[in-house]
Amino acid sequence: MRQTLGLVLSLLAFAAYSEVRAQAVAIPDSSTGLTLETAQKEALENSPLYRKAQDAEREAGWGQLEAVSDGFVPHISAKGEDFFGGDFTKYPTEEVNFGGSPVTFPENYPETTLSLDASFDLFDGFRNIHKLDAANNSHEAARIQSDFALLQLQETVRLKFYESQASQLLSDMADQNVKTLQDHLRIVQDQLDNGQATKYDVLQVQVELSEAQSDQITAHDNLALARESLALAMGLKSDIRPLSGELPGLDEAALLKIASEADFKDSPDLKTKELQALAAGDQSAAAHSFWFPKVSLIGEYQLYDAQSVILGASQPISNTGNYQNSYFIGASATWDLLDGGLSVAKANEADAKAKQAKDDYDAAQLQTPYDFDLWKRRLVSSLALYKAKLTNVDTAKENARLATLGFKAGTRTTNDVLTAEFDEYRASAGLVESQLNALEALINLEFVTGKRLTHD
Repeated sequence: MRQTLGLVLSLLAFAAYSEVRAQAVAIPDSSTGLTLETAQKEALENSPLYRKAQDAEREAGWGQLEAVSDGFVPHISAKGEDFFGGDFTKYPTEEVNFGGSPVTFPENYPETTLSLDASFDLFDGFRNIHKLDAANNSHEAARIQSDFALLQLQETVRLKFYESQASQLLSDMADQNVKTLQDHLRIVQDQLDNGQATKYDVLQVQVELSEAQSDQITAHDNLALARESLALAMGLKSDIRPLSGELPGLDEAALLKIASEADFKDSPDLKTKELQALAAGDQSAAAHSFWFPKVSLIGEYQLYDAQSVILGASQPISNTGNYQNSYFIGASATWDLLDGGLSVAKANEADAKAKQAKDDYDAAQLQTPYDFDLWKRRLVSSLALYKAKLTNVDTAKENARLATLGFKAGTRTTNDVLTAEFDEYRASAGLVESQLNALEALINLEFVTGKRLTHD
């Protein structure tokens, strides 16, 4: 009993240890930093959306084999039968009249048989050709989507990583702005006590501090949501590793050249929609094959246990133990003349699906040029704004420096310093936002063109 109890406790302890160990492997180590390269690698390993695109391509590949097998390859089937005999078997009989004296014969059914049946469709209203074309187009569309899913995953993770970096910068700026205003509030309160400031000055700083604290809460929320969004793109439930690296700078000349040379003629979404429309059209054509008869080449080979018939015996049929064979080769034609409207309904259903796929393609033809122009313009305008923000940041920093020196010299007030520092904070935050907007426009332009537009 004690040995059994000890074994059970050991197994439970081992199971608990294994569970903890498995969780330790599943949860990322928060002591190490998360780089963009690591995030993209883990996304390839964990993202269910990427796996779904790969699974869809494999499914479409099997669809090609199905189309070939269904319409271009002979079908061969084997069947074996063995009757139990005795009370479990009763054979039909046949009555033969010999000069007015009817004689009843039991029909000869071999109790043990092995049959091979073969059929090959010679003509099925071109259904096989249309189904193969549909399968080929569907597989090509799935292959393009699978390749595009890889680009989408990598660039989505890149964008989410940049958003997290930008949110971290803006959160740190918001913290610093609150700290600066708290310092100003203490200074102004001291000046109020010394008669160097008024109650109005204190209220003004308090109002700005209250707004800055609200902005701080928003910045913290944005950072938390950005990290959750990054983890989601990586296929993880959560990730708290600190981010490594800096938000990349922007090479305005290189990006403008990229924007001018980009085009959408190889858009994966456009090509996929076109192939899907072609596949749906082929499926519709295949569904209309019921209007034609189906002609097939057929054959059968049978190996059976020969039987002997003894009239008047209690068991008139018995196996001889001698196996013989029979076979035939021929042709068959079938044509469903009436099936309650089933074939017509399926054909009309396939027609409607083909029209939907064509409408999707037409919509993509309208949407893709708009998306391309949208993100191209966003990229150009964001670069112009980024360039202007760089100048604004330098100017704001210089104004803040001069205001601080003037305050120390007694020529500027605390309000002047406060205004200058707030302008510096706003300019720095605007620079980060314009930088992120340009990167977002670049990555969305990649989604439209289906190409990696090199920029690191």
